[in-house]
Amino acid sequence: MFPSKKVTAKKSNKKQQKHEEFFRLPRAEAILAREGEGVAEDIEKLVTNDRVELSDRSTLLVEDNRMADAGIHKGDFVVVQMRKRYHEGDVVAVKLGERIFIRRYFQSIKRVRLECNTPDRQSMILDEHTPGFSILGSVTQVIRSF
Repeated sequence: MFPSKKVTAKKSNKKQQKHEEFFRLPRAEAILAREGEGVAEDIEKLVTNDRVELSDRSTLLVEDNRMADAGIHKGDFVVVQMRKRYHEGDVVAVKLGERIFIRRYFQSIKRVRLECNTPDRQSMILDEHTPGFSILGSVTQVIRSF
């Protein structure tokens, strides 16, 4: 799924919640497997560009190259999905103050360790309740413009 440019806000009685629109694009291999090899010339007629609004996902711009060894580079966009729980080694987006970081997540007794994928960089170790710290979600997709 690729994010569209439009971000909408839906009103609810309690609070406003952002919904980001995504496009659901099927893979050509799946269409060919389903429809057969004879449709290769007319495949564009079979591809639909459905929009899906998802309130648990958002798109963020990557601001550094600290996760380059994991294939996430400065200038890429990442799709981030909010979760109730994160697992050891998940690639997550975190907010610390006004900055957003993409790092590997590790948990240990009320502390969170955030690591870059490059071994020469220092880890960040934070208390779960550090002011200004929050986990925005787990990275589910990387989008790069060529």
